[in-house]
Amino acid sequence: MEFLFDTAEISLINRYKDMFAYTGVTTNPALIRKAGIVEHTFTHFRELRQIIGPDRTLHMQVVSHQADEMLREAITMLEKVDNGICIKVPVTPDGMRAMKELKQRGVRVTATAVVTQMQALLALALDVDFIAPYYDQMCDIGIDGGELIRMLADTIEKEGKKTKILAANIKNMAQLCQVCAAGSQAVTLNPQLLEETLQMPQIEKAVKFFDDAWQELHGTTGLCELID
Repeated sequence: MEFLFDTAEISLINRYKDMFAYTGVTTNPALIRKAGIVEHTFTHFRELRQIIGPDRTLHMQVVSHQADEMLREAITMLEKVDNGICIKVPVTPDGMRAMKELKQRGVRVTATAVVTQMQALLALALDVDFIAPYYDQMCDIGIDGGELIRMLADTIEKEGKKTKILAANIKNMAQLCQVCAAGSQAVTLNPQLLEETLQMPQIEKAVKFFDDAWQELHGTTGLCELID
């Protein structure tokens, strides 16, 4: 399972980049707003790219609704940030046109805002690099997100596709476990949620059990201070 950070906040990335084995960063206009990025947007993303390094994926989203303008925005981001970034495009009629053209040009593409099986299958037919099912949104409208991911994973395996499922819009640990079990190869989420998984009372209880055992043997003497 690959974990990506779903944020445009450099402070969050710096906080967690040495804690978790993450493979990329995903962003969108809502996350840019949350990060308070109003000016020097491309400068911000060039800095972000330098922080995460060239081997991790950086996903940036178009904002237009028209295919021609989506393409122009994609080219602008590739020129001003990094020609290896993944261009996120919503799976709409114009989005399909834009993604098809981008793939023909050899651009890495992430099909986003996926909430139906047909969206997922149509994007897969374009051989996009990532497909991002919006899990929480599917749950809200009564769509079985797990079934969509299983269907997509089975189709990718049967057809030998290289497309990766990038589960998105994950709001809690239960949803994270569900998308993993359904067959998603990757998941993007706020890294703070990952940290919360390491702070369960049961974990603290287990650590305390070992602490008590050590203190009974050696008191306050640390392991490195033991006499050989």
